[in-house]
Amino acid sequence: MALAQVLQVAFFGGLAFSFLGKGMLPQAAQDFMAENQLMVFGALFGCNIMSGQLINTGAFEVTLNGTPVWSKIETGRFPQLHEMVDKLKSAGLQQ
Repeated sequence: MALAQVLQVAFFGGLAFSFLGKGMLPQAAQDFMAENQLMVFGALFGCNIMSGQLINTGAFEVTLNGTPVWSKIETGRFPQLHEMVDKLKSAGLQQ
């Protein structure tokens, strides 16, 4: 989780420097970013994609008033609409 946060900070920080603050960087860094724009943006978006993959759990958990209704982690799948409606009704949801 900490690695994902570091990657997100790198992504947003890199975007901010790219668009707003190149003048705050040393001249060598400014020159590198100017000469390699595609690579810089590719690396930044790579950071964003990797952080998303690290954070993604695949969980789909539904609760109603603190009562578990559906868990993709337990069932291994998403519910069908009729299953979700039935589960919510049996958990006490009123129409």
